Amino acid sequence: MIGTMSAVSSPPRIFISYARSDGEDFARNLRRRLIDEYGFAVWQDRTEMQVGEAWWQQIVDALTNEDVEYMVLVMTPAAMRSDMVRREWRLARREGVCVLPVIAWPDLDFQSLPNWMRAAHFADPDILEEWTRFIRTLEGPCHEKRVPFMAEDLPEDFVERPQEYNELVTSLLNKDHGGAIAITAALRGAGGYGKTTLAKAICHDEDILEAFYDGILWTTLGESPGDLTGRVGDLIEILTGKRSGFEGLDAATSRLVELLADRHILIVIDDVWNRVHLKPFLQGGPLCARLITTRDSSSLPESAARIPVDAMQENEAVKLLKAGLPTADGEAMQKLAADLGKWPLLLKLVNSALRRSDNVDINQALAYVNEDISELGLTAFDAEDPRERDQAAAATLGLSLKHLNEDERARFGELAIFPEDINIPLSALENLWGTTGGLNPGRIRRLSQKLYHRLSLLQTYDAADQTIRLHDVVRKYLIGKVGAKLPSIHEQFLDSYGLERWIDLPESESYLWTHLAYHLVEAGREEELRQLLFDFDWIQAKLEATDVNSLIADYDHLPDDSDLRLVQGAIRLSAHVLSRDKIELAGQLLGRLQTFQESGIQSMLKQAREWEGGLWLCPRTASLIPPGGPLVRILEGHTSLVDAVAVTPDGRYAISGSSDNTLKVWDIKSGKEMQTLAGHTGWVYAVAVTPDGSYAISGSSDNTLKVWDIESGYEIRTLAGHTSLVYAVAVTPDGRYAISGSSDKTLKVWDIESGKILASFSGDAPFLACAISPDDRTIVAGDESGRVHFLRLIGT
Repeated sequence: MIGTMSAVSSPPRIFISYARSDGEDFARNLRRRLIDEYGFAVWQDRTEMQVGEAWWQQIVDALTNEDVEYMVLVMTPAAMRSDMVRREWRLARREGVCVLPVIAWPDLDFQSLPNWMRAAHFADPDILEEWTRFIRTLEGPCHEKRVPFMAEDLPEDFVERPQEYNELVTSLLNKDHGGAIAITAALRGAGGYGKTTLAKAICHDEDILEAFYDGILWTTLGESPGDLTGRVGDLIEILTGKRSGFEGLDAATSRLVELLADRHILIVIDDVWNRVHLKPFLQGGPLCARLITTRDSSSLPESAARIPVDAMQENEAVKLLKAGLPTADGEAMQKLAADLGKWPLLLKLVNSALRRSDNVDINQALAYVNEDISELGLTAFDAEDPRERDQAAAATLGLSLKHLNEDERARFGELAIFPEDINIPLSALENLWGTTGGLNPGRIRRLSQKLYHRLSLLQTYDAADQTIRLHDVVRKYLIGKVGAKLPSIHEQFLDSYGLERWIDLPESESYLWTHLAYHLVEAGREEELRQLLFDFDWIQAKLEATDVNSLIADYDHLPDDSDLRLVQGAIRLSAHVLSRDKIELAGQLLGRLQTFQESGIQSMLKQAREWEGGLWLCPRTASLIPPGGPLVRILEGHTSLVDAVAVTPDGRYAISGSSDNTLKVWDIKSGKEMQTLAGHTGWVYAVAVTPDGSYAISGSSDNTLKVWDIESGYEIRTLAGHTSLVYAVAVTPDGRYAISGSSDKTLKVWDIESGKILASFSGDAPFLACAISPDDRTIVAGDESGRVHFLRLIGT
């Protein structure tokens, strides 16, 4: 337990945590000594807490105060067992407060402490040297990394699902010592079956929190996450406390890899639809685990531990259906749960309907609900059939919609205009619902609370962040119901801002700066968007309000406009510059586009020349590489020379090898870095791809070749046998064998599947290049002396 600010005039920097049962006297004496002898300002619980105020909230206020830098943790047996003390030190670490344990009891059992605390230095105040070090630490600044915790609270009606829960915990923790396992685990199941809720529960598990003591990261992707640079950037901001601009996904991913290098973190990647979207979040972090939720097993890495999340067990389903209700007919509840397919989303909706049956006997309410369900057309359905699931969801949603009046139902339907899997700010609803329904902020807040708390029609309602979120099953239903009215609702939403020029949109309106292009297209105002994307002043404002990747993404909304493609291409070629300095936009566009005579481009460049938003250098000629030429984009991500490149046979991916000891897999069309292949301990000199595009084989100065799965990024095997640098690699057309040339003056033939050496040829000089003929028989190799060798592969 803790405290409040002392009477010392300076802001409190020290917070004392202790257990009252055996540490209060020590804490009181310690506080007095720190104040009287050293002049520190200290918090301690019984000294100045405000009577009548929430006790825990005062502790939270203390630890989240920006002046508090240190928690002094009085270590006694009771403190080591105390759940409250544990809550305090956990909150301190999340706030970046340094935790300093002080020994206040002999013969403590340090093995019962979390790993991070066992590694900390424990100060013994009876030893002068340690006390002096302790005081010197308190006198200096704290440089502790924040321990993030991004998981939301569990819903009030959370029902445990032991089978899936225990299987998942077991996959993430070492069964012998409870430590973290750096694994990728996945929860797979249809929408609305509780995958995300189960993932939240795992994040709140005490054993998981102790094992992943450096924090919990969370990102939600959805079906169309767009440019992932921003999603990776969000995690970087959480880890560092500051927002950084990145020139592309590769740079952002590299920074995230650096930050994860020595941390024990659980990373939750929620609602994954496509394996490609996963890749940036699977890189690096050798001490980290990943937890994925998905509907589609094909989106998962092959090595992922898979836990199916399907219908609840009967007792679980009945418990969720009964949550908050008086005792009811058990058989009737079991039958209703079965009729609902034991589907958590439907169970919650029906539970809300039963709880709304005021002044009605619960068994009578059950009868009414069953009648309503029958009238709405809910019959037994195949949970594996998406069409039947959608029909069941629509019928069950009708139970909740009956409790909205006509105006409320219209407002709820209007939520269909917002993109999938985003937090919708209440400020955006103030514009929308203020226009369509005349609702003021108070009524908007009350309606949002009703939709969430009473009707279970929202996935989340965050009073602190002032946002709501729709479940994608509900959003799909609303889109179908609103149908042809959607464009006019988008129109009303845009008009609600009352702006003649979008450039006048306040920078604080981050939602609309990010999603304006989406709403314009959905409202049928493509020409208006086209004009904006040629308006230099708006382009600069958008860049300032968001980032270069968000700006590039806006042009994707008009994919068939060739002139806009040129502008987008110029911005993309400049992305690595603009991520560092947004003032360079005018110079970059002028340096790349002056030779293009299209009227929209020339009008934009005229504006750019006249821009006076900062000190910048204006190119007089087109001195930079233009878009639309042979250079499509610059792929940046390696930190040293690139020595080798290969392309997959389908032309989708390029694989590069570098003297930074890594290979990278690039999506050629988008320019995104899909994978970093790390494992070599020396420069990568050669890379080849198997004919089916599944594997890359690399050669390195560490004297080895490695076989990589291109899709997952995993190392399959290492081919060891050369005694010096491997300069060249080729693969036979049938994909069975690899040929390597080395500085050890040998050529070797490898069986790719087994990793065995099948044949070797020794030359007089290092082999620098090799290739193989289409018939799998003739190997051509060049060596350092200038000779070209023609060798026949015999015996295969």
